Amino acid sequence: MSRAIEYLEAHQSPTPSRWREDAQWRRDNEYWLKYSRYITLEVMRAMDEQSYTQVELAKRMGCTQQYVSNLLKGSSNMTLETIARLENALNIDLIKSALTYVHGYGEAVSSRPQYLNDSAGEGLDPDLKTSDFVEGYRPPKKRK
Repeated sequence: MSRAIEYLEAHQSPTPSRWREDAQWRRDNEYWLKYSRYITLEVMRAMDEQSYTQVELAKRMGCTQQYVSNLLKGSSNMTLETIARLENALNIDLIKSALTYVHGYGEAVSSRPQYLNDSAGEGLDPDLKTSDFVEGYRPPKKRK
């Protein structure tokens, strides 16, 4: 047997590797992990700019340093509440900037949806119908 194989067998971990499972998990959760990584990087940048430690950020957020440490690993599925607490603690905008970065939304993104029958939709074509937007939509039949 070669020395390389003897060395590898002597230093083999007693537990099997989970790299396949971990890689599959990352693939399965890629959609939200993009946001999590971006938010983590923005928080770390803001912390550097404002010279905040994890302990100081935790105090401002009303949580523990361990919780902040977990958030900064970049793989936390953060709630809107957590994101809002980060925004308030660091005085930054994470959601709008994450949408811009991850999906390329521009400044023209509306702050709320526009509907055909409200004032926000004044510039829309008056001949548009709900069926133009919703697949399978059929208007209700008129009563006789």
